[in-house]
Amino acid sequence: MGESMAAARRALVVEDDEGIAALWALALEDDGFVVQCRASAIGVPALVRRWQPDVILLDLGLPFRSGASLLADLKGDPATAAAPVVIVSAAPDALPPGYRALTAAILTKPTSPAELCATVAGVMARDRPGSTYTCATMRPACLTE
Repeated sequence: MGESMAAARRALVVEDDEGIAALWALALEDDGFVVQCRASAIGVPALVRRWQPDVILLDLGLPFRSGASLLADLKGDPATAAAPVVIVSAAPDALPPGYRALTAAILTKPTSPAELCATVAGVMARDRPGSTYTCATMRPACLTE
C-alpha cells in the first residue's frame, strides 16, 4: 500500500466485452493502477472530467456510440483533452482519417496484457512527464500466454 489513493495512477477502460475489460483491468491493477471500467461511452466524458485518469484504453466498437465519436469529444474538450487515449480495437482501420493524431497509441486486438502494459508505460513516459511507471517484470502465467 505504498501510494496513497490521491497519488495512485488511474486508468479508465472503455470496453464492451466484459472478459477483455477484466483482463486489462487485472493487468493494470497488477502494475499499480486504480482502474475503472465502462462498457459504453455513456457518461464517460463526465467521468474523465471528474476523475482525471492518467490513461484511457478505448475500444472503437462500443454500443450506442462509437469509440471514435467519444475520442473526438474527449479531445475537443479542454477539460479532458490532455488525457492520453490508447485505442485497442479489432478494427483499428475503422478509425476515421485524421483521428490517429488524437491517440497516444493504437493496439490491435487481440493483444496480450504484457503488450498492453508496455504500451501504457511508453505513453506514460511520453505524455505524463515525471511518471515513474514501468511494467511489472513478473506476471502470472495466465496473463502472459
